[in-house]
Amino acid sequence: MNRGIAPILMIVACWGLCGSAALAQDQFPSKAVTLVVPYATGGATDVTARRLAEALAKTLGTSVIVENKPGAATTLAAAQVAHAPADGYTLLIAPGTTTSVNPYLYKSLSYKSEDFAPVSLVSRQPFAITVSPLVPSKSVSEFVNFGKGKSTPLTFATTGAGSMNHILGEWMGKTMGIKVSDIPYKGTGPAVIDLVAGRVDMQFEGITTAVPMHQSGKTRVVAVTSDERSPLLPDVPTLREAGYPDFVAYTYFGLLAPAATPRAVINKLHAAVVAAVSSPDFSQKVSASGESPLSSPTPKHYADLLRDENLRWGRIIAPMNIKLD
Repeated sequence: MNRGIAPILMIVACWGLCGSAALAQDQFPSKAVTLVVPYATGGATDVTARRLAEALAKTLGTSVIVENKPGAATTLAAAQVAHAPADGYTLLIAPGTTTSVNPYLYKSLSYKSEDFAPVSLVSRQPFAITVSPLVPSKSVSEFVNFGKGKSTPLTFATTGAGSMNHILGEWMGKTMGIKVSDIPYKGTGPAVIDLVAGRVDMQFEGITTAVPMHQSGKTRVVAVTSDERSPLLPDVPTLREAGYPDFVAYTYFGLLAPAATPRAVINKLHAAVVAAVSSPDFSQKVSASGESPLSSPTPKHYADLLRDENLRWGRIIAPMNIKLD
């Protein structure tokens, strides 16, 4: 080949590739998008994900398919998305545990926080301290006195070592000066059954599942972990009000894409999430279940939140010495 022609052909080829990539970004989305959920169907995360998928489909003008991949404390789903093609067609609806908690529980993860490109926050949900009907406590102070007065450790139900309700229970014991003992269950359902029966003393639950049981009188919520009182439980104080100003905790749900996803695609996805979260249908349904619909002003704002939460939970978890591998 003529040496003068070869560089020209290379330049033309590069232009062609760059042009194709730019065209693909401009045409995004040109096929269905998959939203991976790290939990089984029917749970709070799954319900929120399906509502988001429905709203995103309208905004993006394409199908958004929900794929449930539960297991290993969200790490299976996270690894799948982290290693997926970075084209915006495979996304993760991630709870805060994926990026803020798991890095402190596992010596080696199948993904890193840097493997993701944050798109936007979607919603957040506080937790509730729910006690058995056999626990004679109607306030936080009464609950603390009950725990300190027991001859045996106060028992709290968890959905396994390293779960958020496990971490919150241990944090509560250290903060309030109560001896505690965790009782692991295979899921929230069996845990609630034993809580109602009085076989465990208390449980940290997402407010979505705590409210119906509280309102039916089967269990009792004595406090919530939010900054302010929940509109669903206006008579229940926050732990801040009860004298524990640093005990604030939420589960944040957000949208993550593979790290190398083009910025133009991330921006389109961000705009779609903002539109979805602000839509009356999504907002009303999510709010009714106890979550607060929240989108990030920019992808960077969501990235900053993830970084801050990672550092905060690192400080909380480190003294607990919880390791899952």
